[in-house]
Amino acid sequence: MKEKQRGAYTIISSGGWWNQRLLKDCGIIPYLFHKNYDFHSVLVGYNAKPPYLPYLDTYLKGVEIEFLKDDKLETRIKYIEDNNQKIDLLILYGAYYQYVSMVDCYRKYRPDGKIYFATDLNSYGMDHILHDTYEWKNLLSQCDVVAASCRKMQRNLSMKWSAVIDLIRNGWYNFTNVKFDNLLEKKENIILTVGRIGSPQKRNEILLEAFAACSDEITNWRLRLVGNIDPNFKKYIDKFFKIYPHLKDRIDFVGLVEDKLKLAEEYKKAKIFAITSIYEGGTPNVIAEALFAGCYIVTSDIDGALDATDEGRCGQVVPLDDVVALSDSFRHICNDSSLLAGGEVRAFHYARESFDAEKIVDRLYYLLYGVK
Repeated sequence: MKEKQRGAYTIISSGGWWNQRLLKDCGIIPYLFHKNYDFHSVLVGYNAKPPYLPYLDTYLKGVEIEFLKDDKLETRIKYIEDNNQKIDLLILYGAYYQYVSMVDCYRKYRPDGKIYFATDLNSYGMDHILHDTYEWKNLLSQCDVVAASCRKMQRNLSMKWSAVIDLIRNGWYNFTNVKFDNLLEKKENIILTVGRIGSPQKRNEILLEAFAACSDEITNWRLRLVGNIDPNFKKYIDKFFKIYPHLKDRIDFVGLVEDKLKLAEEYKKAKIFAITSIYEGGTPNVIAEALFAGCYIVTSDIDGALDATDEGRCGQVVPLDDVVALSDSFRHICNDSSLLAGGEVRAFHYARESFDAEKIVDRLYYLLYGVK
């Protein structure tokens, strides 16, 4: 008699599911549990409007998605009650206090089940969690794996919480089988960033101002910004080009690139990947993809900065919101071909050592089940 297929259910408590989110770690991990360990993987969440999710059928083959009728905690608890026998592995992303009730409900019905709690926290969020309450400590005690995605947050949470905190980085999975042959020979003098362009968190104005400040000393370099542009940021862009009209031909606002092969080409061409955020949830997913493509990383001092740069072996960390420091960094790196080439080679190998999603999921499976 065939054994019952184990179920891995990922319940999202913030923002529901959208296309780009599917290929972040909260979608990649359930997919690889399905692909490599034959789990029935289900993504659960609430979306106010029916989402456009082409990545689900294109890349997350075999993974299912279920939408809740509303965003209430009672609805999530009722879902767990109704499906508890199917949920052999409960996966929770983000550090939300409502998980206290959800985990209590799950353990009531499934003391034998497993819980993976991916906190996805940064230092700011950590200080706003009521971590000293009995309820939160009880939540942590009922989880089989509690994880942070960078070493700094692993250390901080280990000191703050009464739980073992594992390091589970946000990795990258090669869904499109993109090739990286002779990668470094094909790179161009491009500084790349990818994300929600103009989002207050991303501080893209710092990137633009820094590039402008050193542009006369790196005349053969271009800046490319890939991602949807926040409508409020368009006024800033217009103002920027009025001040620096000569840079219009050297700065490209590419827009959102949903085709993953085309996006991979952006990373493959760029020598430098830059991130100027004031905070991220550990090590951002874009870092892993940039490292796989052999990009030298220049990042603001976010929590995952040392993880992103392999402690300086394949990148540099600059202070938050510091135009001068960032422009100095670009000026130095872009004019030091040996530093750049060595860092790119290290990035290529470091990615495969530490950010390979297959290896990450194998380790997570071992932490949960004690077997490889």
